[in-house]
Amino acid sequence: EWGRVMGQPLFVPPKATVELSDIALHHRLAVEHLAFANGFPITTMRVSAGSSLLVPGLRILPPRPPSNGLVVNLPERLAYFFRDGRFRGYYPLSIGDEALEGGRFQTPSGTYGVIEKIKNPTWYPPAWAKDRRPVPPGPNNPLGERWIGLSLPRTGIHGTNDPLNVGNSVTHGCMRTHPALLRQLYEQIRVGDTVRIEYEVARLGRDSQGSTYIVNFPDVYKKQSSLARAKGLLKQSKIAPGRDNIEEIFKLELGVPVKIRGQGSLYEEWIQQSHSF
Repeated sequence: EWGRVMGQPLFVPPKATVELSDIALHHRLAVEHLAFANGFPITTMRVSAGSSLLVPGLRILPPRPPSNGLVVNLPERLAYFFRDGRFRGYYPLSIGDEALEGGRFQTPSGTYGVIEKIKNPTWYPPAWAKDRRPVPPGPNNPLGERWIGLSLPRTGIHGTNDPLNVGNSVTHGCMRTHPALLRQLYEQIRVGDTVRIEYEVARLGRDSQGSTYIVNFPDVYKKQSSLARAKGLLKQSKIAPGRDNIEEIFKLELGVPVKIRGQGSLYEEWIQQSHSF
């Protein structure tokens, strides 16, 4: 199935050393999105003056979204919000740890519902916590200022008292986003809305001009080869790629949609798109 391509890539030329977290938050992304797109180590926190930083604002929306609710793509570390069948915005997420205790804290896929919304929640530590005493609202509360509870037991979308971790796979199954962005989502999402959690390491898309795109993401939970899935989707599309090195591009797992029929420099393609949308 084909998703709708929206947005555009953006190149930011820092005039001074800047924090990646500031740029990421401004564009509703996580530091990891910037790191993957630019080939940085995910531990990179700053970029220096004179750099050309790609902000991956070009996205492929999930096909068949719910009329009201969220679609979370775990490998993409992103949640897409829809209201009345229209796309309203996306939110960067931390997801469940891929390896801790044999992977038992991986965020599960499935379709769930929003069952509660709580401002300034108290955290009641579960069985895995060393200290089981409740944590009241405040700066030490790992849930942050808002809690959106799902029909998946003890799982929800919440804020964090450590925003730099947004985008990582570090939680015990819940999904975290930046406190400022969560406040926005909290006001828009409703009890009863759908939350569909997917595991899609690659996706096909079309833009409004009919151009076709493909994107792939790192296989964080080691469930499906990102390269193999991207190659499979390309074959299913029956569209001949314009570049001989398309497989090498897939191996980079940039998380940025690439024109299937695109030719020449990928960098130049994104430069052109940043001015043509």
